[in-house]
Amino acid sequence: MAEAARAKKPGEKQAEQAIPLLVLIIWILAVTELVTGWRWPITIAAAMAAMIALWGAIVRGGFPRFAVIVFGGIGTLLIWRVGAWGDGLVGLERAARLTAFVTCLHGLRSIVQTAPRLAEVQDSLVAFRLQARRGAMQLLSFAFSVPLAIGAVSVIAPFLTRERDAETRQDLAVWGMRGMGIAIFFSPFTVAMGVAVAALPEVNLPLLMGMGFALALAVLAFPFLIGQCALPRQLTPRFWGALGAVLLPIVVIVVVNIATILTLGLTTVQSAIVVVPSSALVIALLAEVAGDRRTSGRGMAMFRLVRQVAVNFDMESAVFVAAMWFAAAITATPEVGQFVALLTPYLGAGAMIAVTLVVMIAVVSAGVHMMVPMTVLLTLFGPHMPDPLHLALLALAGLIGWAFGALAAMGSISFLVCAKLFEVSARQLAYGINLRLMLGIVALYSLGVLLLA
Repeated sequence: MAEAARAKKPGEKQAEQAIPLLVLIIWILAVTELVTGWRWPITIAAAMAAMIALWGAIVRGGFPRFAVIVFGGIGTLLIWRVGAWGDGLVGLERAARLTAFVTCLHGLRSIVQTAPRLAEVQDSLVAFRLQARRGAMQLLSFAFSVPLAIGAVSVIAPFLTRERDAETRQDLAVWGMRGMGIAIFFSPFTVAMGVAVAALPEVNLPLLMGMGFALALAVLAFPFLIGQCALPRQLTPRFWGALGAVLLPIVVIVVVNIATILTLGLTTVQSAIVVVPSSALVIALLAEVAGDRRTSGRGMAMFRLVRQVAVNFDMESAVFVAAMWFAAAITATPEVGQFVALLTPYLGAGAMIAVTLVVMIAVVSAGVHMMVPMTVLLTLFGPHMPDPLHLALLALAGLIGWAFGALAAMGSISFLVCAKLFEVSARQLAYGINLRLMLGIVALYSLGVLLLA
């Protein structure tokens, strides 16, 4: 989220310097809860996340302040009305775990951005014809987005901004965005997946990721089959060596993370907060003992990148806390539960999944962060899913709605940030083939779940 340029308020600079330390403590407390099974560490972390969020609402403008005032305020009134403070605390604890999770995602991003041979990969695709560059842009952005999510924009942007022709740059941005968007369908290293699992803790994660991966592959392959894209065929062995050197640590981390999820029964959030920092530490130590001039100081560079992001983490925390608090309030309100229960026999599970998709794309198009509608809808409809398959389909609907916001919603902050970094027109990027693609996916998916039900 971009912070508007303005003069620092009194005390703001000192508080910003404290935020990275507070985020680190939240991560330590989340790991302590996971290892020991005690609840008190995550309760303390929840209080700290709420403090950071309130600070973000006071000193920041834009959606973070809006989220805390509107969604946090309404949530507080609803919780006060029914006395469901325990449910609200559970929501805050989920927000604290998400804070730790997203911090680790930035650590994963730092591993890629400090890779010694990343520049070689970025330098290799300038001379290809347009269709091959489209294909390469989509595939590379997809590959980098699996571990990095929206952070992949910092890796992909140099490919685009070197293109001086504005029309070509706009065209390539479409394919770079698409690769990033479809990775949301299944990647365990995204905020979207973390929110889905937090809202639906009983979801069958292998089933969800498997269905999402199949959908992502189909969407990835389609433009190649109809001739919109082509595979680059003139890449040198040096390029593949550089790409392998950059991606190999990430592939290992992905495999270890998924294996941890499957063998220990952890959620994506729980696994990532342990696997990613441990992997980053190993990579930093190996870089120092290797004695290579190119890798010397990599550990400190990774640390600085994470700290640089954590300084502004009060903005993200404000959204997390407001969304989880509001969702807890909605689900704890008896009238809401009764209304959903009355609708269930008439709608059925398939219709509820389709409603989730339609409401999500409508709300995110209006400028509301994807986390808010996704958390509320999944939390409300999850208990009414009849079996694990429908529960996974509901979660995937939420991920598709999130991808819609990332790819084609002019009101989505992450979309606008990508358009700015790519130096392209946000309107042209939003109202193009990616919008048609996502509307087609929404229509086909909705039809499919209605037929299944």
